[in-house]
Amino acid sequence: HGDESGRRTSDSEQGMRGPISKVCDCCKQGFTCGQYGCWCAKVEVGEQQMAWIEKSFHDCLCPLCLQRVVSGELGPAPVAEPE
Repeated sequence: HGDESGRRTSDSEQGMRGPISKVCDCCKQGFTCGQYGCWCAKVEVGEQQMAWIEKSFHDCLCPLCLQRVVSGELGPAPVAEPE
């Protein structure tokens, strides 16, 4: 495989350009992942929360579960940013 620049691209890289259906690794509900440019990039997740997500799950979380992590309902409590 190659792209316009002649650079080789992998199958997984080529497959990450549009929305796909996924199942939340936490609640098992279906949701749409936008991959590059996904809705989740706009969600502000703290470093400790992101580390907990990476340690606790193998794949993406749905919008509701990700919001539950951000609010502190799931996983570690959010850390207040110093002013």
